[in-house]
Amino acid sequence: MRLRAAASMAFASTPRNNNNMLILPDQVDYLVIGAGATGLAFTDTLLHHTSDPRSRSPSVVMVDMHSCPGGQWVDSYNFVRLHQPSDMYGVESMTLEPPSSGEDVSSTEKEAHRATRSEILDYYDRVTNMLEKKFDFHFVGDTQFDMSQLDDNGMGQFMEEECANTNPPQHRPYKLSGGRSIMARKVVDARYLQPDLPIHVPPKFKYNTDILNVVPVNTLADTQQTKHYVIIGAGKTGMDAIVHLIQQEHAIPDNILWIVPNEAWITARENIGSCLEFLHECTELQKKRDLANDNGRNDTIESEDFFQRGFLEWEKKGKVYRFDKDIVPTKFKDATLSLDELELIKNVKRVVRDGRVESIDDNGTIHFVGGTSMSLPWPSSSPSDTTYVHCSAGAFNYSKQTKKPPPVFSPHRISLQDVYGTPGFCFVGSIIGKLESLGTQFTDDEKNAMCVVPTPDLSAAKLPLGPSGGDVGVISPSHGYVQRLSNLNKWLQVAEIRDWLPGHRLFNLRHYNTRDMDSLVEETLDVLEEYGVVGGR
Repeated sequence: MRLRAAASMAFASTPRNNNNMLILPDQVDYLVIGAGATGLAFTDTLLHHTSDPRSRSPSVVMVDMHSCPGGQWVDSYNFVRLHQPSDMYGVESMTLEPPSSGEDVSSTEKEAHRATRSEILDYYDRVTNMLEKKFDFHFVGDTQFDMSQLDDNGMGQFMEEECANTNPPQHRPYKLSGGRSIMARKVVDARYLQPDLPIHVPPKFKYNTDILNVVPVNTLADTQQTKHYVIIGAGKTGMDAIVHLIQQEHAIPDNILWIVPNEAWITARENIGSCLEFLHECTELQKKRDLANDNGRNDTIESEDFFQRGFLEWEKKGKVYRFDKDIVPTKFKDATLSLDELELIKNVKRVVRDGRVESIDDNGTIHFVGGTSMSLPWPSSSPSDTTYVHCSAGAFNYSKQTKKPPPVFSPHRISLQDVYGTPGFCFVGSIIGKLESLGTQFTDDEKNAMCVVPTPDLSAAKLPLGPSGGDVGVISPSHGYVQRLSNLNKWLQVAEIRDWLPGHRLFNLRHYNTRDMDSLVEETLDVLEEYGVVGGR
């Protein structure tokens, strides 16, 4: 099967109903574009927490190009499942994990449960049904929305009017596919964090589609088995492909070649920590180094050593893994494995770390960006008995975003962006929904000050092989971890949010009480302030 044919074979979902023919209301408060994890988490929290002066919950229409809710899960490969436990994923008001009570489900099983693709799609179908029954909410599938309608001058720039605070904003007309239209007070762009998937993003390397059998990971389970496999990509998708081939397809590890462009730290599923706990660990290690230094304070906080010391310490504590003890990883994308999965993948001994693939010749010779090349390691291999598995889309590259991002909050638009990060961006949608539910308590500018987000490197998207994110990097005011810390510090100053965070099923510090959250945030900020990474509070 060639990629050109496979690219159109995104796994079809079972149509939820013929709701693309639903008679739309003339106007709504919120038109949500995208029914994935972030959009549904936003909507669920917004509807459950909005206190409207008119004593009614807001009206919401959610549209999606797919026939059913679920976002990327609709298009994902059949054997995919959550990296992290199910009890950290989904929406605030409904659990994805098994119920906590009952004789058949232990607390250990509940914490260890990782939902499959089919379980997640079923879950999101139940979520939308629940919202439709409880609120003025409608899901409309098989519907396209031209995102350029959100650009006031059609050039991707945001007019000054969009940054002004009007109260309340007036309804505006928006066009949907099929000749339909709707008036909405605000449009919620829930597609901004839409990931790149191999089924939609073809490989950047060059190859002859008539000779080589290159397939996206989505079709791996349905592709005719071959003797040899070349896995191109070192992220979680590539790891999933290897586990599937060995466990389900009974592939021999020696018949698998794994192209690893960059080595990455792996989150240990048995002992998952959070990004802010990790940042706190790094600052605590820095304080210890300063105390042990006879010359006083070290200046190494602005080198990669600051984060790498944290990873090495977490490795000792069983919170992260790496595949090779002799290689210090340069990437971290929060890919998560159990120790059993790690050891299974280590059975693949043919691992090539020569960088990114630039092209593949008809005879299978692989050429890398740095100028090196290699032949396939199997003497008897041929194009007909080798499958190249494309796992190199780079899920968190968001290559569809080619313009400077708008503010998270503006009078007629909400753009769901990375205000707190993984896992799954579910909490990101929920916290933005919570802020929106506070109504006029805060202006858009004040809410945006609580929602600092990373600025994407737009030039990287133009590189021949596209961007390669996840660098360990150095600490700076613009680092994602620092921005998340700053956002959390501001959220804790808002009484409604402060009381809401502990125990929130999607929040990765939910096991902390507010006093302990304060301590973690303040201790970390103290060190970052001392080194001038952040300004004084």
